[in-house]
Amino acid sequence: MYVKNMIKIKSALELANIIDHTNLSNIATRSDIEYLCNQAKHYNFYSVVVAPYYIKYAKSLLNSSSIKLCTVVGFPLGFVNYKVKKKEAKIAIKRGVDELDMVVNISALKSGDFETIIKEIEKVRSIAKNKILKVIIEAELLKKEEIINVCKIANDVKADFIKTSTGLSGLSPKVSNINLIRKTVPNMKVKASGGIKNYKTAFQLIATGVDRIGTSSGDLIMKEYENIHEKLEK
Repeated sequence: MYVKNMIKIKSALELANIIDHTNLSNIATRSDIEYLCNQAKHYNFYSVVVAPYYIKYAKSLLNSSSIKLCTVVGFPLGFVNYKVKKKEAKIAIKRGVDELDMVVNISALKSGDFETIIKEIEKVRSIAKNKILKVIIEAELLKKEEIINVCKIANDVKADFIKTSTGLSGLSPKVSNINLIRKTVPNMKVKASGGIKNYKTAFQLIATGVDRIGTSSGDLIMKEYENIHEKLEK
């Protein structure tokens, strides 16, 4: 079994700095996004992830901070044409995002149409030249060989991260899948996401050596961490 050295979290700030605080709800309001960004600034999360519609608004709220701004491409199902993904990426970058989380075409992957996967990642990578590109693979819906194939493609096309899930599959990241990703593409970073709603789950994933945690429960995770350490210090 392949396991990267565990990241040792020594402070609340170190924990916050690996969290992408997220709200991709299709009923999110401006007030929800304002709350998300205020929480991010309070805890100093690494980034916030919002829908493309809210890029400019979130950018204005984060303007005086060092927190990164991320949005999604091809979200949530990933089967739109690569030209659409390229256009989405171009618009998002023009509006000021720092990072892109792109959903691969899972239907193409399961059909063995690797040419489509290669083309769409290449096109988005060509637009996101100096931006962080994460490739969402829905690992919990894939077979072992499918995970291996898509990870190798993403690595060859020089994406920065493999992201495990959109968070909409209803399944939490499996440690076995994260270990498989690490073994397959040891030089790529990994973002775990989907069903990470408490510190215990986050800690288990951090123990696998993931580089980022994507969650809509970042504030709750931080509060649990702080409560645990307050008790330990008494």
